[in-house]
Amino acid sequence: MIKAIPVAQLMPGDVLLYRGKGLIGDAIRFIDRSEVSHAGLFLGRYGEQGRTVGEAIREGVIRRELPKSIEHAVWVESRRLKEAPSSIDPVLERAAYYLESGERYAFEQVLLLAFLCIARNLAGSSVLGRLIRETLDAAAAFLLHLFNTGREPMICSEFVVRCYREALPGSVDLPVRAPGALRFGERGVPIGKNGGIHRGSALALLLERHGRELPEGSVGPAGLLRAERPLDLSAVEEAIEDYFHDLQTQAPKAARIDLTSPDLLPSFERFAAGLYRARRRPESPETSRAAVLGDLFDVAADFVTPGDVQRSKSLAFCGKLKTKE
Repeated sequence: MIKAIPVAQLMPGDVLLYRGKGLIGDAIRFIDRSEVSHAGLFLGRYGEQGRTVGEAIREGVIRRELPKSIEHAVWVESRRLKEAPSSIDPVLERAAYYLESGERYAFEQVLLLAFLCIARNLAGSSVLGRLIRETLDAAAAFLLHLFNTGREPMICSEFVVRCYREALPGSVDLPVRAPGALRFGERGVPIGKNGGIHRGSALALLLERHGRELPEGSVGPAGLLRAERPLDLSAVEEAIEDYFHDLQTQAPKAARIDLTSPDLLPSFERFAAGLYRARRRPESPETSRAAVLGDLFDVAADFVTPGDVQRSKSLAFCGKLKTKE
């Protein structure tokens, strides 16, 4: 029987994990082999707002009232450190730091899905290439928008993990990465067992084939993408529907994704360049491929999903929230 807890039992610093609605959330959970697709940090009472949650969403890293945060979720569960620290205040203070500069950041679910598509293992399908291409293009458009508006990407689970790692180092146990398992030029790229880059993923395959030879030339986000246009996720959602339908009609096998293939390379390079620009803000729109890919591998190696947080052995399950009291 699932343990249900009243909202009144939440404590500041609790990690909230959400099972959201929608096709992109469904794809996130399926690829991540997880029950959840979003994460937030319970902050406690805040003035006249009542109980609040800190979370990374499209509007930025913001504080929202708990009812507003959870209103569209199928369910929300709470997790808490098994070994209680002497004080949770450092975590809340770190969260306050990000909240004060929250307009610098933004998160869109398609960005999380894009990282999953290239860093985790996928089930093969005749429409998988289209799903990856549409997802990377949508994520690249979002990243270009962030660059144009002076903002940086921050994935929802990244916000939660940063607050704990930076305030209480070692408090949240996440899967250990094997250092230097694959090479990019002269340096090693860690491979994760659960978090980060998985062996057999598209990024791991890219490193296995081409990692010892640094790519030549430059890459930029130029193309048909226009960041000033509203983000349209309909093509991604259609590709997800077709992907799920295709998997129902055949026995899925592990896919070997070649990101250097002609149908994926332009989308992959736009995504990688968009990520580099949004994070690094270079003066020139054209950047060397080696720098762009090196930055992508650094980010992907530390990539943490809501499912990774849920699987952390240092967090105890407190229960699912009773949303109606």
